Amino acid sequence: MSTMTDDPGEAQVAAPRDAELVKLCKCTRCKLPYMHSKSTSALKLTYCSFLCELGDLGFSIIGLENMERAKKPEAPEPVAVGAD
Repeated sequence: MSTMTDDPGEAQVAAPRDAELVKLCKCTRCKLPYMHSKSTSALKLTYCSFLCELGDLGFSIIGLENMERAKKPEAPEPVAVGAD
């Protein structure tokens, strides 16, 4: 396929196939463009990788989902003063 036309002032540019399907997102933390389908983050449309997610939020969503609440320590029974 030639990009030349009969008119020297007019050039025909061939677009790559499926070019409209490729849309790059911009990472919220590092501001780099990335493909959301290749992101390792749980929040694929926000962060380009797990490390950006962890660095920006301070935790990962997967870690938050698997987190268990810490059990409260049992309070010791009150001891009566002066009782033998």
